[in-house]
Amino acid sequence: MQHLIAAVLVAAAYFALAAVSYAVAYSPADAWTVWLASGVVVGPLLAASRARWPGVLAGGFAGAAAFSLFLGSPPLHALGYGAIELIASAAAALVVAKVVALPLTLHRPRELVALVLGGAAASALTGAALATAWHVADGGTEAGATFRVWALSNFLGMLLVAPVIVAWARLTLRRSGGMTMPAFAAGAVACALFLGTMWMLFDAKPGTRFGASAGETLTYVPILFMALVALLWGTRGATLAAFVGALIAVVNTAQQEGPFVGAAGFLGDDEFEVQAYALAIALTGLLIAVLAAAQRDAMRAAREWKTRFEAAIGAHRLLAYEWDPASGRIVVTGDAAGLVGVPAAAIGSLADWLAVVAAADRERVSARFDERVRGRGDADVLTYLVSGAGGAPAAATDEARAIRDHDGTLHRVVGIVRVAPAAAAGGAA
Repeated sequence: MQHLIAAVLVAAAYFALAAVSYAVAYSPADAWTVWLASGVVVGPLLAASRARWPGVLAGGFAGAAAFSLFLGSPPLHALGYGAIELIASAAAALVVAKVVALPLTLHRPRELVALVLGGAAASALTGAALATAWHVADGGTEAGATFRVWALSNFLGMLLVAPVIVAWARLTLRRSGGMTMPAFAAGAVACALFLGTMWMLFDAKPGTRFGASAGETLTYVPILFMALVALLWGTRGATLAAFVGALIAVVNTAQQEGPFVGAAGFLGDDEFEVQAYALAIALTGLLIAVLAAAQRDAMRAAREWKTRFEAAIGAHRLLAYEWDPASGRIVVTGDAAGLVGVPAAAIGSLADWLAVVAAADRERVSARFDERVRGRGDADVLTYLVSGAGGAPAAATDEARAIRDHDGTLHRVVGIVRVAPAAAAGGAA
């Protein structure tokens, strides 16, 4: 049942986006300049575990075959194009799976590279090769044009659609812990400005709303707003806004509106040029969102490690420190207020730490710290008395190591201090 539901959803989405492509780029040839449907097959494959692939691939096959029948193709041709879609999509998913672990999250730059150079490229080239072979076997004479148009349209369309599905596939509704309201509101403003500028640029005949050169120059403005959307809304917001913006640009260009009408660019076709433009915006936003997501994940992991570390040393009455002999600065972690009567934030230098050491041990401890600067990574253990939280002396066992860089220069002296209860302080020496 699970595979059947996935197959129906994928087939319906495939047919819908194929119909959009039909509306803007129908051609009696075997390849169209706009093709958005393949992304709804590759996207779910990359966003799901391999156990779900059969249902997705079946849906892609059914959607491609059904749409081919809708165009009036013979049943055998329809089955052939369904097979091409199935093979090309499976090839894309297998290539990406060799590079990164699936399901894809788009939280790392490596995943984005795998999607572009692995997924989209593999699907486009595999599909183009199979479609061209089919075209030639069927008596066609435009092998070069078929391969070029199929590969370009599938590559461009794939990267406009598949990231949206990957980004939204793992959405879970939460009562808290998500985006803050100010970030959502700011992102909504940036999104409205992005879509508004796209509409202003493309929903007018060439030269009627802006002069020719002004219109071309203003095509850079949406990129700024897309960057803001990516920073504020992340991968989900960036991919969705980019897809809607791409539809605005492609549909209006097909209606002979916007700055790309008649453009003699590198790709040689108005619809290819405008898709490449929309893709450049989409990838800019996606790259910014992925880098921001990677940074957020790293910060979250660091906070989790910090929490676990502090809980562990707190449970064992430990303090950790990191001392930079060059500056004299020391950073103490742990419940210093509860163990030595001084908050960790108030201990910023070696002199501050020595102030909590008992007066009789202070000179010996200071000399030992000076000796640690010459250490080569061996453990150095020192015991001394410190002022406890209530002012009574407590025993401190201080184990430190000198950390050196690859060239032998001293980086830091790091240590762990175990503070014994006040009743055990008498044996410190």
